[in-house]
Amino acid sequence: MHPITKLIVLVAVAALVFWLVTKLRESTRGDKISFRPVEDLPAEVQQSIDLALAKGKKVTAIKLYRQATKAPLEAAKAAIDVREWKRG
Repeated sequence: MHPITKLIVLVAVAALVFWLVTKLRESTRGDKISFRPVEDLPAEVQQSIDLALAKGKKVTAIKLYRQATKAPLEAAKAAIDVREWKRG
């Protein structure tokens, strides 16, 4: 193999590895959870979530939030945790 070809292949592989590592780091960051606050949901949904939390059914509250917003599990849990914290 010609030395120039080896150099081009080496640079291409290095660029690919750099790109993959960058994408992997972006996808594993846990500090970027965005969610819609429960207070922004319709009153009926807020009441259902509050009732579930009052009964100690956090999983049900998370399910209700996810049904209303189509949010991923991590965002729904964060939103319910904040709602629970605000309620005291």
